[in-house]
Amino acid sequence: MKHRNFKQYLLAALGFVSLACAIAFNSGAATGVAARYQFQHSQSAPAANSAPAHKPKGCFTCDFALPGDLPLNLVPAIIERDRMYMAERPGMRTKHLPLRIDFNTGNLLSGGRYLFDTFEEAQEYKEWVTNDFILDGVKFLERPIFIGPECHAWRVVGARDFGPIETQIIVRVERWSVPGGDPKDALKQKWDAVQAEAAQRGLTSVWLTYNEQEQLAQLVYFANRIAPPDPSNLDFASLAALENAAPLGLLFDDLGWSKTFDRTQRVLTVWFPFVAGDHGAPSLWPHSPPFPQPFSGDGVCEVSRDENEANSPADCGPKCGNGVCDPGESTQNCPGDCRLPQ
Repeated sequence: MKHRNFKQYLLAALGFVSLACAIAFNSGAATGVAARYQFQHSQSAPAANSAPAHKPKGCFTCDFALPGDLPLNLVPAIIERDRMYMAERPGMRTKHLPLRIDFNTGNLLSGGRYLFDTFEEAQEYKEWVTNDFILDGVKFLERPIFIGPECHAWRVVGARDFGPIETQIIVRVERWSVPGGDPKDALKQKWDAVQAEAAQRGLTSVWLTYNEQEQLAQLVYFANRIAPPDPSNLDFASLAALENAAPLGLLFDDLGWSKTFDRTQRVLTVWFPFVAGDHGAPSLWPHSPPFPQPFSGDGVCEVSRDENEANSPADCGPKCGNGVCDPGESTQNCPGDCRLPQ
């Protein structure tokens, strides 16, 4: 499929589904279908990436905009190259990379939703991303395509999956400003109610987090698609179903906190911990197609996707994947082997 740019493609795709969405909303179907119909995407994370027995204690989120005219077909290779450095950081369990269009500006709204083993590792990741992750001579958050990045490290009150990670297709994030101190105790008292409501709604995962220094609280929750994927059309119906549902954060209304953020997005890709030579689990791309995904010939050798010199000669050299940065390999064409200076 030959793509134009993000903004043009999304606007064009919207025309195919707007009528169906309008019918669903008018009938009241869009907000309750996920609880009744669970569709598991065909991509599967290997058992090796199952969550460890102990619960995550850290979370990191970052939000920024991207120019609406960024070429869509170039994005997966950029993301995959970043993955081989960012997913190597200590304690990282998963990253969900969100995406949606801002129809007011034409920009794309993206970022990351991460879980870490510990809060300290999430905080260290924030510092690394802000100050030390330098690729092609540019700090990550200073890349010219990133508009207004806002990043936070969080402590986790609770994180619970109600379905496999392949069903975490749409993500919604709510945040609150919490004046007057540490919100931990109030959130702990709400956690059982949050889990019960999430389960009743048919959500596939929910995280409850806070940052006492910044006096912030946050809910991150995921939903499955409400119908089988259509490779020729973007799934606007599933996005709208979660976005138009009553906020899960209504459970906090009695606390008198001020909501500062409420955003629903598609999960463009999911990462798992990096393994040297890129021999870990491949990333998931639950909305691809119609969104593009990594492909042979994109300029990056993705060993986790079974690329090698025989089937992807334009991407992979003869030794890419052996964990050693051999002559002819670089952080551009073989990031799985060629590591960044520490």
